[in-house]
Amino acid sequence: MTDFEDQLRRALERKEPSGDFTARVMARAIPSKRPLAWLTWRSWRRAGVAACLCLGAVGVEMEHRRRVQQEGEAARAQLIQALHITSAKLQRIHKRVQGAL
Repeated sequence: MTDFEDQLRRALERKEPSGDFTARVMARAIPSKRPLAWLTWRSWRRAGVAACLCLGAVGVEMEHRRRVQQEGEAARAQLIQALHITSAKLQRIHKRVQGAL
């Protein structure tokens, strides 16, 4: 075996815990007498700020979508107008060509 394997085996072998191990684990397991985090004023204030930020983001997104829709409708109206103008001019040209023949 290599030296590395020996070191690994020694590092992973079972060891008995210290005498105060149980007391330390039990001390950490007992809940502290601190107030719950969600009941404090700061937590409510943070939640309020987070809610305001979320509502603001939703509002900005809705406004953006409304503008994009308006721009799309305006572009559609311009396209329809351009197609009507083109159609009218093509009809005039068609009549002139038919008359010239």
